[in-house]
Amino acid sequence: MPSKDITDNLPNPGARLSASASHRRDGPARQGWGGLKQFVPSSVCLQCEGCCRFQLAESPWRPKVGEQEAQDGVDQAGYLKTIAQRGHYNCVFFNKKDSTCGIYGHRPFECALYPFVLSKSKERLELYVHLACPYIQEHHLNQDLKIHTDYLKVFFAQTQVKDFLKHNSRLLHDYTPYRQELEFLFTIEV
Repeated sequence: MPSKDITDNLPNPGARLSASASHRRDGPARQGWGGLKQFVPSSVCLQCEGCCRFQLAESPWRPKVGEQEAQDGVDQAGYLKTIAQRGHYNCVFFNKKDSTCGIYGHRPFECALYPFVLSKSKERLELYVHLACPYIQEHHLNQDLKIHTDYLKVFFAQTQVKDFLKHNSRLLHDYTPYRQELEFLFTIEV
């Protein structure tokens, strides 16, 4: 039996995100967008107070959504919208009661990729890890991070993923002003 390509389950470019889409809470080996393996275990994500919550309504850390990920809940610039909640702003799809995502099974690529972020400056596309993630802070020098980085190199080398990035250029923005919070991992050839 041939091995399964990790991009076999890339989302349908016409798929829409909506508040009625179901969320999923799987174990540490959960797989989200396009079979993209998650680095941070679900049990950690569900207890963390970081992702999906922002200090500013227009935070540059809000996930951007690609043109092929057409959906509700996105502003004109392609960022997920936020809702004000007690002095901070939550993603419009974030369920505060149980810290889950209302569109987990169909969440945007940037959400599935986090705590890894794509940054484009000039003509280079680079992958970084966000050092503000509490799980990364605890596992930064761990061998698991190197193994996952190697996995991501294979993932981003695949033609289908490169094509997705080419057709969803809105996802590619410049995090240069925030480099102090990021650690460079590798350059992606698109």
